Amino acid sequence: MSAPDAAGRVLQPAAWRRAIAPMVIAVVVLSIVLQEPVAALLPPATPRVLVFLAIAVPVVLAIVLGLAAAYPRIVVLPDGALRLRGVTVRPAELVTVRRSVSSGGGAGYLVLTFRTAGGRRIRVLVAGAPIRGLDTAQARLLWEAVAASGIPAGADAAQERGFLSENVLASGRQVEVDRGLVLRELDGLLGVPHQVPEVAAVQEEPPAASSGDDDVTLADDRAAAAELLSVTRGTRLVRRIAFWTLVLACVVTVIVLLVLLTMEWGGRDFGAFDEDPLTAVMTTLMLVSVLFGIVWAVAADVDDARVRASSRRWLAAASVAQGERGLPTPFHAAWLGAPGGRMAGVGLFVLGMVALLAVIGGPVALARGYGPPAVGVLVTIAGVVLGVVALWGWFSRRRAHRRRVEWLIEVAGERATGGQAPDAPFTG
Repeated sequence: MSAPDAAGRVLQPAAWRRAIAPMVIAVVVLSIVLQEPVAALLPPATPRVLVFLAIAVPVVLAIVLGLAAAYPRIVVLPDGALRLRGVTVRPAELVTVRRSVSSGGGAGYLVLTFRTAGGRRIRVLVAGAPIRGLDTAQARLLWEAVAASGIPAGADAAQERGFLSENVLASGRQVEVDRGLVLRELDGLLGVPHQVPEVAAVQEEPPAASSGDDDVTLADDRAAAAELLSVTRGTRLVRRIAFWTLVLACVVTVIVLLVLLTMEWGGRDFGAFDEDPLTAVMTTLMLVSVLFGIVWAVAADVDDARVRASSRRWLAAASVAQGERGLPTPFHAAWLGAPGGRMAGVGLFVLGMVALLAVIGGPVALARGYGPPAVGVLVTIAGVVLGVVALWGWFSRRRAHRRRVEWLIEVAGERATGGQAPDAPFTG
């Protein structure tokens, strides 16, 4: 909890205090992985406790110093000024803020990066896991600092699209936002209704959406859903057959694998594919699983492509009123996936694995003398080239995905903005 002290109230405590659990996990995992390599670098008689400390101490120091550099301790002084790293910053000196949302691997973080008129950057970890964000009292202090800041309050359509697209993508990209969007999000975290300071008092109440508008929007959605049922009828059947065949093949594969393991524990030795029937069955089932997994992915990608084509036709034929209501919801899901679909993702993954094997295998072949030296060199070069291509493809696909989501938010109209005018801060 944020507590008052002699200097003021803590807005952001030392980050390492909120990262005890991740530090313990990192120390345990790295001590297991690096135990033998580190022990080989130390004298043979070195106790295991010292080997553990040789790993744990640098890991803890790196995490503590890294978090301290990224997220400094911030104290709010009695007069409302912010104190961090021996420097005092007035809220009015905060002129811009960039927001980033990241998610993946069981972790997720919301970070705000403020910039002062003098160019100083202040990063605040607002919410996250496994490294914890601010508690309720600290979030309230942040709200007060943002409300008193010099950050522009007027919402911009491009900022709103970036705000919404990053909520979908959670890529960690920093997007500039205005004061109203930050306050709205903090109000959501605090669980209180949102009001824009000094603006809400003079702003007219937006007209409530009529039930007639809702009925028309629902009618658009129902018509779009009916159209998609017709457009995707053939591929939907293929997807269903491929999916259940894949599930059945995977279940049978697991059963056969358990039988093989039980028999092997009983002393049975298995031959090659062409020598042992059970080995042949196991291999065949694995190939069937891969085949129908590919069939399902291709059918799903074709499905999505047909939905996107149908949505383009809808936009081309839409009236002005339909355009204001936005692209019907049934069309949205097909636009949320990364370009190239599932098979492009699988292809990039396979390409990356081949590149990794080549980069590792080439030097090993050179060191062990497997074949002519030129072969090892060529394999290494090929691995590096394939790795560069895979990374280029991954980053290009990620940028294209971001553009696609931003486009969807733009054409979704009132469905994305909760029925508000484009120049008003979101409140829902």
